[in-house]
Amino acid sequence: MRNVLATTIAALGLLAPAFSSPTPPVPPGTIFCEIARIGPPIVASTPGTAVTGLQLAVDTTAATLESTGFTGGWDFTNGGIGAFDGCHDFWLNIGASSKSYKPLSWAFDNQITTNWVAAPGSKVTANATSTYAATSKFLACKESGKWRLYLQTGTDKPAGETCTTTELTVKSS
Repeated sequence: MRNVLATTIAALGLLAPAFSSPTPPVPPGTIFCEIARIGPPIVASTPGTAVTGLQLAVDTTAATLESTGFTGGWDFTNGGIGAFDGCHDFWLNIGASSKSYKPLSWAFDNQITTNWVAAPGSKVTANATSTYAATSKFLACKESGKWRLYLQTGTDKPAGETCTTTELTVKSS
C-alpha cells in the first residue's frame, strides 16, 4: 500500500519541487501542495544603519538580511514566525548562547520558538523567557558576505565582526 501511495503521489507531481527561490534544505520525498501565498516582507527598520531596508531571507539555515528577502506567506501562529512554502513552514527559531546575541536559524516544519510577537504592520518582538527580557532588538553581523541575524538581548557583539543593531518590522500588505 505504501508503494502504491508513493507512486501515486510522484505521478501527481506532489513531491518536493525545485523552487526557483532558494530555501533551506528540505527532506527528500517531502510532499508539497501548490498554494500561492504572497505576503509583505519583514524588513530591518532602524534608520541610518547599514542594514536599513534589507529583508529577512529564508535561503540558508541561518537567518540573514538581504536586498530581496522572503515575500511568501508568513505564518505567525502559536507565537512563531514561519515562512510558508508549499504547505510547509520554515520556522524561525532562537538558539541558545551564553552571549547576549542569540543565533537565529530556520528549521523545516520544526517550530521550537513560541515567544515571537509579529503581525503585518508591527515590529517583531521576542517575549521574555527565563533567560532574557522581552526585546525587539536584533544584531546583524557581516559574515562571509551576508548579514547574519541574531536576537540581541544585551550588548555583547562578536569580536572582529562588523555588526549593527536594528529592529525588524513586518511591512503592511
